[in-house]
Amino acid sequence: MKFLADSSLGRLSRWLRILGYDTVYWRGEADRAFLRKAEKEGRAVLTRRKDVLARQHPGIVLFVESDRVEDQLIEILGKLDLKPQPENIFTRCLHCNESLNEASPEEVRSLVPDYVFRTQREFRVCPKCGGVYWPGTHRERAMKTLGKLLEITIGG
Repeated sequence: MKFLADSSLGRLSRWLRILGYDTVYWRGEADRAFLRKAEKEGRAVLTRRKDVLARQHPGIVLFVESDRVEDQLIEILGKLDLKPQPENIFTRCLHCNESLNEASPEEVRSLVPDYVFRTQREFRVCPKCGGVYWPGTHRERAMKTLGKLLEITIGG
């Protein structure tokens, strides 16, 4: 499933990306152009604005009721009956939403701190923005949070 989240749902967008869902974060107004983009790209709309619900739109429009991002994530997954797949976690760039490519340590040597190069063997790179990812403490904390929220065991 692909999503288009309005400007009030930036943190939710990031968590959906962590789970591997293609999630575009819309920084502008949630207007007709916003809904046209969702329709054109086959994305479910996520919004905190009730006026968006009143507009005609042929696709899925979900009003996110919760205020806390943790609750928002559970709410969206529940409403759509989505079951995150462990193999999809951390496969999208958290900044620009692109699918990440695997990279060897040698390919990223000049892009990561020396300590990371010496201690890590698994890297992924964003082909769009050049961001480099590796399984570190940030990933461990995110996996722990997801495990608690979703009450599932996710390999990591």
